[in-house]
Amino acid sequence: MLRAFDDQTGGHGGDLVGAASQWGADKKELVDFSSNINPLGPPAGLLACLKEALPDIVAYPTPQARELRAGLANYLNVAPEQLLPGNGANELIHYILLWRRPKKVFVPAPSFSEYERAAVLAGAEVERYCLLPGEEDDFVSLGRRLERGDLLVFCNPNNPTGVLYPSRDLIGLLEAAAGRGAEVMIDESFVFLTGKPEESLRKIKSDHLWVVISLTKLWSLPGLRLGCAIGPQVDIEKITRWGDPWRVNHLAQQAGLYCLKSSGYLEKSVALIEGERKFLIQGFQDMGVFHVYEGAANYLLLRSLRPSFQVADFQDYLARRGVLVRRADNFYNLDQRYFRVAVRRRSENLRLLKEIDAYLKSGSGGEVI
Repeated sequence: MLRAFDDQTGGHGGDLVGAASQWGADKKELVDFSSNINPLGPPAGLLACLKEALPDIVAYPTPQARELRAGLANYLNVAPEQLLPGNGANELIHYILLWRRPKKVFVPAPSFSEYERAAVLAGAEVERYCLLPGEEDDFVSLGRRLERGDLLVFCNPNNPTGVLYPSRDLIGLLEAAAGRGAEVMIDESFVFLTGKPEESLRKIKSDHLWVVISLTKLWSLPGLRLGCAIGPQVDIEKITRWGDPWRVNHLAQQAGLYCLKSSGYLEKSVALIEGERKFLIQGFQDMGVFHVYEGAANYLLLRSLRPSFQVADFQDYLARRGVLVRRADNFYNLDQRYFRVAVRRRSENLRLLKEIDAYLKSGSGGEVI
């Protein structure tokens, strides 16, 4: 199968400059359904806060983001000694694998491509396990495949399927891994946007567990980059001592401190996502030509029921009309019938459904099975 894989980005969405160049569009006019950012946008007043902080970029940022680290630890109810701020969740995923240097990394498929990219960069062997809805590897048997020195990555909720897995299942997987001398890294980048933070494992203290959280996704800050990792205190202390003291730039630190004080922001975000996700699901189901993987996150994975459907043509059609979707044929275990869309605001979601309806009425996409 030909894979839509960009060596520079791993096939991710959100490259508005590249899309504008490819499709001859103004990037400011593109509606981006290809990246999974909080549709509410940054908390009100953040831009004014950043403008006020801008003159201070002539000085080095606070080492180790001390104030932000303390604030995040309080917000997440974890010990500051176990928390590591970073320049986005993706950097921290790479950071952890380069630090731990596992001999083998088990990565979910389909899922975020950066796990495999980080494993390869760390010199590890990669083994994939299935994480398709309804076809997941049994967690008990998965744990038995691990050996001392291995690291298993899990994404909860998974990207691109949006499935949120119960914490009890992941605790069982962690216990199995720990019993075999292996480690688990759980990417919880979207867990707070599901409205079910109780499924997070961040409060579990274990020498075998790492949890990564994307604040970029949570607070809609992709251009600034902000995230944190929670892990074994001994390892966090060593990385803090020997790692880059200026991982988080000044503006990102100030943005994080501001967002932590934004009362009611998370509740508004979850309410918006839940309502618009239901709206999109119904809209796609009414079309009768897509299977919708409903999930619990701020995005949806879809599969065309038309065997001749080509997601590259579909993406091209929509992009030329100013709407970007994420083709999903570069995720392992998915093919040219799959694509992913972010959950956005109502006016934008209406436009997406309208353009897709026009695509179907144009005769594109083949026949339904």
